Amino acid sequence: QLSRDYSQVSYSSARASANESWRHFLGRRKFIAGRLATQMFSCWLEEALIRGVIRAPRARFSFWEARSGWSRAEWIGAGRMAIDGLKEVQEAVMRIEAGLSTYEKELAIMGEDYQDIFRQQVRESEERRSAGLPRPVWITDTYQQQISDSRKPEEGQRAT
Repeated sequence: QLSRDYSQVSYSSARASANESWRHFLGRRKFIAGRLATQMFSCWLEEALIRGVIRAPRARFSFWEARSGWSRAEWIGAGRMAIDGLKEVQEAVMRIEAGLSTYEKELAIMGEDYQDIFRQQVRESEERRSAGLPRPVWITDTYQQQISDSRKPEEGQRAT
């Protein structure tokens, strides 16, 4: 691990080594970079409110009464390096489908904002439809799966 020479290492060993380092760096990033970014955002927000650049919505507590609540944010940062992208995507899908994770968490691991990804997927899907192109395979497969899942209770009722 110290030499970072992965030429003679199996996938599992390389992944374990990278994950060990990743946990260390993620902890540091959350503690140091996350706090610094939150403080900077809080100062920026306070100045923007004072100067009238931003109008705060009506709330039970003002910015100065609940500064940490108003400034609370999740800082995503750079994504983790994928050793075998296919396996890692399959793992992420399995965690989401098993209810052990969310799109937000899995995309944050990749260094992405899930809301940006979802908005872009909608835009691209609408552009494909307006251009007369077929749906991407992942949308078609999901749609077909939902149809088959919705018919299962009907089939079960007919059988009894």
